[in-house]
Amino acid sequence: MQLGSLVKNRWIKKFIWYIIGAVIVTAVTKKAGFPPLFIVIFNVYVFACLLFYVIIDLPSMKELTGLRAFVYLIVTFALFSGIYIGISSFLPQFNPEFEIAEIRRPPVKLSALSGPEAIKAGEDVFKKNKCANCHKFKGMGTSMRGPNFDLVQIGLKDDKTLKTDIVDPRKEAAKGFDDQKSKTAMPTYFGEEISEDEMGALTAYLKTGWSKDHMPVRGKEDAGPMVRWDEEPEFIALGKDVYEGNLYPGLNCSVCHGKDGVPIMQGARDLRDPNSQSKRPGRDKQKLKDWSDADWFDSVANGIPETPMMGWLQQYPPRAIWLAIIYGKQFSKAKGK
Repeated sequence: MQLGSLVKNRWIKKFIWYIIGAVIVTAVTKKAGFPPLFIVIFNVYVFACLLFYVIIDLPSMKELTGLRAFVYLIVTFALFSGIYIGISSFLPQFNPEFEIAEIRRPPVKLSALSGPEAIKAGEDVFKKNKCANCHKFKGMGTSMRGPNFDLVQIGLKDDKTLKTDIVDPRKEAAKGFDDQKSKTAMPTYFGEEISEDEMGALTAYLKTGWSKDHMPVRGKEDAGPMVRWDEEPEFIALGKDVYEGNLYPGLNCSVCHGKDGVPIMQGARDLRDPNSQSKRPGRDKQKLKDWSDADWFDSVANGIPETPMMGWLQQYPPRAIWLAIIYGKQFSKAKGK
């Protein structure tokens, strides 16, 4: 059979239009940032349209009367009811008992929780409020309508900033989400719906979202390359304040490494020299210019044995470590230019 005659066949045409429709619907809903579940639902509707047009194109039946007409009516009703119920069974089902249990669940008492328990309670709050519909976190969810918490490392923010971002999302837009549509995407009612204890649990959960292996970034994933903190003037300036001891009491890198990268303490690394070799076991003699983000974090967070370099992570938050690293890296960058 020739391709032309196949295309002329009305059934083949319908199937081709169905494929085209499914591809368009999938592409548009993905671009719009709908979660995978909603994309599947929209495709079910496209398939239902195919069935509808197939049915109305079927050959006309002979007129039926009496008992035979009644039997045909019952069979047709049962057939279409079965199709409807069968397709619906693959979609999420409303469970009234689950919803009632959620409503009656007593509020989280953070004062009675600590450590892993508080974090688990925060995860429940995150799921209950459908945060994953707009934010990707722990590898789950979508980030088309809001920042990807894994990449921006949401856990580097302090409790106060996190709470402000949740209850007053219009106060400051995340980089890449400063257009009018994105600014108004985040609901403003969470301050009323999430109790103080639940908010504490939620921020505890969010604060687990940071990495020791990768430099934090800002921006929107589908709007071009995201910008690393060590390439952002704003964060380089913050890093300078940390490095020189102006933000975190007791944390002052310049005491040993000098404000201009020229070491003051004997044995301190010369941060201007990109060929300076590591003394850390496992990375012995690795040149500074070849250090990965993880190498930098490991050295500052955990220190280097048998050198004046002590570890700082036990005393200061991960944000302070990354900011100090950002400015410390600028000295060798400047010399390499």
